[in-house]
Amino acid sequence: MPERFDPPIPLPFKGARALRWLLVVGWMAVIFMASADTASGDHSGAMVRTVFGLLGLDATPERLALVGHLFRKASHFTEYAILALLWAWALPPGRYRLMLAWAAATAYAATDEWHQAFVPGRGPALTDVGIDSLGAATALLASWLWRRLRRY
Repeated sequence: MPERFDPPIPLPFKGARALRWLLVVGWMAVIFMASADTASGDHSGAMVRTVFGLLGLDATPERLALVGHLFRKASHFTEYAILALLWAWALPPGRYRLMLAWAAATAYAATDEWHQAFVPGRGPALTDVGIDSLGAATALLASWLWRRLRRY
């Protein structure tokens, strides 16, 4: 029998299954709202400038642009890593559970980029779908390896 992808904190109460799906849908809503933000570049740029200021780093426009770009791409990676883990947690046990979780996260990434085509100041990018898919795959592979290594 395939092992269950359970969280670090078990959910023994009756509504645990519903809570798992609520977390999946909730996280998808968070991603959707972030994608609808017409000023997301300004927000991430402000965060990067704040960090540069706190660390006393020289905030040249080139450095800010590079770090801001890397920050946005790391955010994509992380958002979809979390989404894939939530999907894996919510899906019933089975041989293809992790592949289904990856496929669901990747499909949502594609629809998210399509959605951005309709948001002023935003645009779809196939590279973002690739980064999102890689984030999902990396998180699922890391969780699978963690479980395998814990056995020994």
